[in-house]
Amino acid sequence: MGFVLKYLSGLLRRLLGGWLSTKKIISERAIQWIIGFVLYGTAVAIKINWLGGYHTWLYEWLNAWLFGLFGVISIVYCITVGHFPGFLCGTEDLSYIHEQKAKGRKIKFETLVDWIGSRRGFVQYGREWCFWQLTFCKTYACLLPALFFGWHFITVGALVAFSYNAMFWVQMKPYKNILTSPTNYGEFIQGYFIMGALL
Repeated sequence: MGFVLKYLSGLLRRLLGGWLSTKKIISERAIQWIIGFVLYGTAVAIKINWLGGYHTWLYEWLNAWLFGLFGVISIVYCITVGHFPGFLCGTEDLSYIHEQKAKGRKIKFETLVDWIGSRRGFVQYGREWCFWQLTFCKTYACLLPALFFGWHFITVGALVAFSYNAMFWVQMKPYKNILTSPTNYGEFIQGYFIMGALL
């Protein structure tokens, strides 16, 4: 059962990353959130009702249904929060990044990563810059679910940055129409690891 839920979680993360975006109803963010609620809600309900629950302060303090509701919201938020441009691991077109910034798009942790880059000597929006930016973005996003499901959840944020970059470091072959690029593989692994940590 755990393997099936983790596999479905990987597919859901791919869905959030654009898989089946040509299908109008599937490309709607609200539909994707509903699918996420059903999948993660099922996993949390199984853990609470049959596998002994969680060992966190919020689990002891909140009613089970409130814990489940807010916990699932925190997970869906965690996997849908933006991580531009780090997820492309230094391959994003610089003109596109500057165009997006000119339109007012904010890049999370940009100042902090620029400071690290000035100490380590890597270029802005390059591979290492993106690695650190993605690590900070995803680890930060995992803080809220960690309050519900345990502090081990924070490690998922670090694993996500490694998984995206690892897929760029190795030669990935397209897998039908589901996994066609390094970011697609990274998305699938992210979903799989998040569900693995959750269970």
